[in-house]
Amino acid sequence: MKKILTLVFVLSLLFSLNTFAQLLLEENFDYGISDNADITAVTSNWVRHSGTQGPAYNSVGLSFSGYISSNIGGALSFTNGSSGVNDGDVNQMFSDSVSTDDTVFVAFLVELDTAKTGDYFLLLGPRTIGTTFRLRVFAKDTTAAGGWLIGLSKSSTGTVYDTTILSYHKTYLVVGVYVFKTSAADDDEVGLSVFDSDAPQGMDFPILTVGPLGLGTTGDPVGIGSVAVRQGTNTPTGKIDGIRVSTSLADVIPVELVSFNASANNSEVNLSWMTATELNNSGFSVERKTSSSNWQSIGFVRGNGTTTAANNYTFTDKNILSQTAYSYRLKQIDFNGSYSYSKVVQVSTNLISTFELKQNYPNPFNPSTQISFSLAQNGLVTLSVFNLIGQEVKTLINRNMEAGSHSITFDASGLPTGVYIYKLTAPGFTQTKKMILLR
Repeated sequence: MKKILTLVFVLSLLFSLNTFAQLLLEENFDYGISDNADITAVTSNWVRHSGTQGPAYNSVGLSFSGYISSNIGGALSFTNGSSGVNDGDVNQMFSDSVSTDDTVFVAFLVELDTAKTGDYFLLLGPRTIGTTFRLRVFAKDTTAAGGWLIGLSKSSTGTVYDTTILSYHKTYLVVGVYVFKTSAADDDEVGLSVFDSDAPQGMDFPILTVGPLGLGTTGDPVGIGSVAVRQGTNTPTGKIDGIRVSTSLADVIPVELVSFNASANNSEVNLSWMTATELNNSGFSVERKTSSSNWQSIGFVRGNGTTTAANNYTFTDKNILSQTAYSYRLKQIDFNGSYSYSKVVQVSTNLISTFELKQNYPNPFNPSTQISFSLAQNGLVTLSVFNLIGQEVKTLINRNMEAGSHSITFDASGLPTGVYIYKLTAPGFTQTKKMILLR
């Protein structure tokens, strides 16, 4: 019962929203294809405030299914060391400082290779970095269990570790929160949640929480305006990617589409999509264009507000022409009017006279790709993915479908790098093709 109550309290912190929320920092480490031993040599966004060496820039980023800042650019590679050797600490300022009566959310991807006896590797600080470090995120090794534990402290005292064993060489999504309070100088609180894309709940619910912590810890700051990554004698080694900071959880974990698919029949186009989580989601404006027209809204589908459950949506476009290629996108709109666009899906209303399985795109891919195919008649359709030894790793479609052009997104999160076979079976038709997952 205590763990349940703690979880509910931390989630209540995570979902406390500010009316005037803004995205204060988005760092996807998109700094080119070449590694560099010094992150400050490839960008001026990061400034070294302590030490002389590192952290490094790694051109291979981290991936986490459903997270908006996943698999974009590279990552920040950090390690441990001593004076003059891998001792660099770096920070990046927010676009604005957050002061009292506000809440700061920070989300980031982390993958550790090793850990030691315990030290903090990420923190929040004032806009001009000093020694007032808050929301310190720790890691320590669990030698017997072969994994690591994540910990949290509000400041320099009172580190609390969760007992959940996390795996090395695995990417996790971490969401931290710093809650300013004005009633006293020692009542600010911090919390932390960790998500695992391989867990059944994915981004719907964290696998662990730490906090709330901080009551009675003196020295509350007057403002927070930077995020920092630290290297020390006991810090872990690994990578950080996809850092997002805001005064709203909706900005750090916005409504994220798990899939967005389109299929064309002779008289209509059917759109379907699924969200992992939603926060302040008013709904989706469905937009369409052709090669000779601009984007225009053709309908609106109401969202589910704030929810941690997956939701499925559909929309049918009946105002179409034959022999025409259409592009569709979704404009996801929050209650406060802010919005973001989905990827674009394309479909053709050409009359289909033959079966065809098309090559996936992109190929190679990481972690998702789109598979398109054409059906000459209605009937039972299966689309499955196999590894090279013939084991089925995923069934994408197993249902009756109408004749026409169709497309579906294959998300390979959790599968290893390699060559995979995808197989389409329809009435009187079977075809296979190869695709490459390259992480």
